[in-house]
Amino acid sequence: MDVSPKNVREHIARSKFYSQRKDLLRSLRSLAQALSGLVGAQIVGRERIEIGILLEEALRLLMEQDALKRAVPGGLVYKRGHERDLAIHLTRMADTLELIMEKARVEERRRQLAELDGFVLAGQAELDKKEPLEARRFFRRAVELYGDEPGLLVDVGTRLMLAGLPAEAVEYFQKGIEATPTDQRAYRLLAECQEATGDELKAEETVKNTVRRFGPDEYLLVRLAKWALHRRDWSECMTAAEGALSVNPTNREAQACAEAASAKIYGDPQAWRKSQSPKPQTGGTSNTPEINL
Repeated sequence: MDVSPKNVREHIARSKFYSQRKDLLRSLRSLAQALSGLVGAQIVGRERIEIGILLEEALRLLMEQDALKRAVPGGLVYKRGHERDLAIHLTRMADTLELIMEKARVEERRRQLAELDGFVLAGQAELDKKEPLEARRFFRRAVELYGDEPGLLVDVGTRLMLAGLPAEAVEYFQKGIEATPTDQRAYRLLAECQEATGDELKAEETVKNTVRRFGPDEYLLVRLAKWALHRRDWSECMTAAEGALSVNPTNREAQACAEAASAKIYGDPQAWRKSQSPKPQTGGTSNTPEINL
């Protein structure tokens, strides 16, 4: 530990700064460090006198805090030669304060979670009673107060979607993606809601973004293949179907899409299978023509 006069002064300065900001825990810790630094330190003469004055000021400022007035009605006084005892006393006070603060944080967290659950369950109850306006009121209140709670936006969106309100759910899934871009559920559910509201182009773009971000996904690629098949985009249908089959070669929906696209592109529903065959090794021969898609 650095016990130079400069280091001791810095700890005292931090203690005074934290006291002024009502941060008692850090103030106590900093002042205890300053005092510990003086134990056994060879600081004498004018520097020692100046440090003593600074310590008295910092301790007086600390004792002016209301919480410490209640905890130590008689206050604490700095006495030269008793730095170790005072440092130990301040450290114990800091430890006690930290325990109290942690207990308060836990209690506040429990209160918040209970309140959040209350809003969400009240909203669900209104959905069960077919009262979407009241449900939205409870859900919006939950998001206003606890919008940063992990998973809340997707949870609310899912409840609205399952209640047959996909248009309302879209807002929550979009916000969920903004808040947590790595949550793949929000992308999937958003696409489902967009499709349910008739906005197939947005749904398709959402699915494409999902595949680009998270990689090949059998379910999503099959959906892309079906959409492409519906609008008769045979090339894209084939690409998406083959992507799904690369994940699961036995997917029947992907096979059906690939066959339909293959029939239009090559005039043969089974031609796509030839591109799935293993390529011959260098120097070998193959009777199966290689098809570049």
